[in-house]
Amino acid sequence: MFYSNAHTHSTWCDGKNTLEEMAQAAIDLGFTDLGFTCHSPALFDPSCPGVSNEVDYQQALRDLKEKLAGQLNISLGLEWDYYSADPIDGYDYTVGSVHYFPPRQGIFRSVDESPESLMKTLDEWYQGDQMLMIRDFYDTVVKHIHQNHSKIVGHFDLITKFNEKNPWLDEDNAEYQAIASKALNDVIDIIKTYDGMVEINTGAISRNWRTTPYPSPFLLRQLKERECPVIITSDSHETTTLTCHFPETVELLKSIGFTETMQLKNGIFQPIPFDQ
Repeated sequence: MFYSNAHTHSTWCDGKNTLEEMAQAAIDLGFTDLGFTCHSPALFDPSCPGVSNEVDYQQALRDLKEKLAGQLNISLGLEWDYYSADPIDGYDYTVGSVHYFPPRQGIFRSVDESPESLMKTLDEWYQGDQMLMIRDFYDTVVKHIHQNHSKIVGHFDLITKFNEKNPWLDEDNAEYQAIASKALNDVIDIIKTYDGMVEINTGAISRNWRTTPYPSPFLLRQLKERECPVIITSDSHETTTLTCHFPETVELLKSIGFTETMQLKNGIFQPIPFDQ
């Protein structure tokens, strides 16, 4: 049973549906909860500037929470990008994500805008050195979680988003796996100090870039070995994707040895066994 989606976008950022439309879709699915996590302000990125007014965003969520009391628990969240300013107070939780490489001369380059932009960055900023670019990305992920302690670690290996359809990286490469595994171990060490969790994110599946969720299977096995709490999310940007690939992801996690995931239920994050 899926009680919620804890990583949800709306027209307050780059989502296609309003808060109310997303909430009604959640009610129709039988959810008990829905966590909204619009993008944090990122005025340096015109393609995804994020929430323009956090005060108004929070108020809209509180109004919806009151309106739907007894039907659906609404949680106030934010997908906090590392390069955004600190969020205002008042959120129930944040999803800590990295969408940009470390800027140069005030210029930001996106990790996940398009395959073309990613390859342009690899060529122009890293002179084709894949591992240098990958280290920059994962180092930033670790910094974000270390500094900001987000409840949920967002799409850990986002840098591989386009790799299935536009291959550029050998994900079986020992050096790549060593870099990613070291970063994940560091992240797990950090989140275990404050009851954080890593999301299993199906968003790239709904956008037709991947056929499996983030993180990749070798990292999922590492999460299981480290007994790290995980939560399945769809990073949903429209009403039709709130449970995208959830049943298939459960089967994948079962095959690795997981017996439960965290879910947002009755306003709190709690472990829910697969057979419940």
